[in-house]
Amino acid sequence: MSNFMNLIEKKLMPIAAKVGQNRYLNAIKDGFVYTMPFLIIGSFILLLVNLPFTDPKNVLYMEWYSNLMGAFKGDLVQPFYVSMGIISLFVSYGIGMSLSNYYKLNGTTGGFLSMYAFLLISAKLDWLPIGQAEGASSLFLIGEGGWMPVMDARYLDAKGLFTAILGAIIAIEIFRVLVQRKFVIKLPDSVPPAIAKSFELLIPIVVVTILYHTINILVMKNLGVMVPEVILKTFAPLLNMSDSLLSLIILLLIIHLFWFAGLHGTNIVVAVVNSITLSNLATNQAALQAGETIPKIFAGGFVDSFIFMGGVGTTLGLTFAMIRSTNTHIKSIGKLSLLPAIFNINEPIMFGTPIVMNPLLFIPFITVPIVNGTIAWFATKYGLVSKIVTLVPWTTPGPLAALLATNFDFSAAILSLVLILLSYFIYTPFLKIYTNSLKEGEM
Repeated sequence: MSNFMNLIEKKLMPIAAKVGQNRYLNAIKDGFVYTMPFLIIGSFILLLVNLPFTDPKNVLYMEWYSNLMGAFKGDLVQPFYVSMGIISLFVSYGIGMSLSNYYKLNGTTGGFLSMYAFLLISAKLDWLPIGQAEGASSLFLIGEGGWMPVMDARYLDAKGLFTAILGAIIAIEIFRVLVQRKFVIKLPDSVPPAIAKSFELLIPIVVVTILYHTINILVMKNLGVMVPEVILKTFAPLLNMSDSLLSLIILLLIIHLFWFAGLHGTNIVVAVVNSITLSNLATNQAALQAGETIPKIFAGGFVDSFIFMGGVGTTLGLTFAMIRSTNTHIKSIGKLSLLPAIFNINEPIMFGTPIVMNPLLFIPFITVPIVNGTIAWFATKYGLVSKIVTLVPWTTPGPLAALLATNFDFSAAILSLVLILLSYFIYTPFLKIYTNSLKEGEM
């Protein structure tokens, strides 16, 4: 154990520190963080218009709800389309703003540049006569015989995420190089700052336009598809592999090893994880909307619903065990930590018990999430619980998060409760050993 602790301190912590300070990963993380409130609202809208109340054979059937959705579902679902439906647009702006701020550039103009670059290679726009689009006149409230602008929005949702990430980073790097080498238009100091900053972006916009539009034309002419389709196919093996149990276990190991070393493991890997889970969530939501079989297991808040109850390490079970402890220190920490743990905040447990760098609690801290994740993965794979289709705030208590995320599948909530109970039983003997060690230290 001593050698293992030395290995973590000398090898793992420097790696984690470098990863945590990586400007690109931090920009990607920020891009998703800025976007999350919109995605949560959009997901709840999708949930509300797809509640399991429309099947007459279902015990939950409600005729009034079925009639309401039949008449107005297309109108009510619109907030979903302008949130989750254009997630890549939001993310591209967020990444551009964050990375620009890192380079001490103007964040707002950098965000707009990234969004512009993404649209250049991801969204084709043209004007079409109303007659070419059946039902368009009534749907878009345009008079018969008129024209309307039509944008191909297929890749503005999660299918364009990888394009948004790469496109934003490259655009801001171009912006940075041009500014550093003084290839920008500088106006006199008497000009208002907002106007001066906008003119500073003119040359970067010209360069980005030439580069991105040329790439887009070449790809469409030679491959017959748009750039996001090429990038999506390139990353398809990663997305398919990420939905496996092995990938989930590896991810949990990395997160919990970082946490054990005193580093915020979740934040370190969140940029990569969100790219995968939100892409998978969008796939599931598209299937839900189309009435098709929902394909992805590791999507949205899967870990929040079935693994991170109480926070990393499934420490809600440990909190209950601590409250029942005979040791005054452990019991008091457990009581103080209960309310935050219910909402998946476990820093009091992590640093108050402590779990960080505590060899006696290391085994359950690593084991419990893997055991719970494995059970939840197989239960989802074999249809014992429904797959995730809604994005829920990570502070939502586990059973409630599972219920909402799976479109009111009560078996998912029950599974989450069972996994909390299981974590309690796994943690308890190790906590007793640790408690005894504290008594011996006092003596």
